[in-house]
Amino acid sequence: MARAENDPRAPFEQLADDLRERIKSGTIAPGEKLPSVRKLAEESGFVPVTVQKSLGTLRNEGWIFTTGRGSFAYDPESPHSRTAPPVSAEQFAELKAQVAELAERLQALEEQQSDRADS
Repeated sequence: MARAENDPRAPFEQLADDLRERIKSGTIAPGEKLPSVRKLAEESGFVPVTVQKSLGTLRNEGWIFTTGRGSFAYDPESPHSRTAPPVSAEQFAELKAQVAELAERLQALEEQQSDRADS
């Protein structure tokens, strides 16, 4: 995990991507505590603000959770983890399409019901 000067991604994205891959691969085990912001900054060469932004991104995506004791990799057994594992962009897009289809079907049913009530 080293800063890549020629990488087109923003620094916080570089670090978030690296940590995400380490969690996916099991290098960082479920429930394992991540190093402190200071330690991650030293290891990666990024400033602490960038590390914090990376951790915030991973937290929002559900890859990590944070307690008063630090940040931890997602663990479905932990009461602090979200109830569902993170979803990929593809999975999210599929769910979004399904919700849109259901909304259209519901609207059609409501229109049918309204037409029947008017008759």
